Amino acid sequence: MNLLILTTGLFMLSALQARLPTMWWLGGMRLELLPALVAYGALTLRRSGALLLALCAGFMQDSLSAAPFGMTALIYGIVAIVMTGLRETFDRELPWVQIGAGALTATATSAAACVVLGFSAGAVLKILLIAAMSGLITPVIFLAVDYARLLGRAS
Repeated sequence: MNLLILTTGLFMLSALQARLPTMWWLGGMRLELLPALVAYGALTLRRSGALLLALCAGFMQDSLSAAPFGMTALIYGIVAIVMTGLRETFDRELPWVQIGAGALTATATSAAACVVLGFSAGAVLKILLIAAMSGLITPVIFLAVDYARLLGRAS
């Protein structure tokens, strides 16, 4: 049941991320929701489940973006392995841990995309804004997925 809920959440967040309008006042940036789901998986699931979720989310992100296919999946996979290794030191229920995990995941992905496409002063500013926005949306994603999993167990 957990796999079904996470897969449904992955498809819903991917569709929502693709359909959300760009923020023209921030240079055309989009709100990224998948880094929050990867952070959730890394701080909640076992290493194999977190890695599988990260790779699926990465391939889904790559299919929606102009980045080279597989790059985001690789970065999400690395972040998931690192965060599952450090999970014992973090309390996943604390909001600042969730915000930090979401921001770290979004920063790693954005920085890797800038390595491929090239750095500029505007790119660094966009990386910071994407990290901040993804970090702030992460506790909401944690709450929604935890609630869905709780409802899944109750039925």
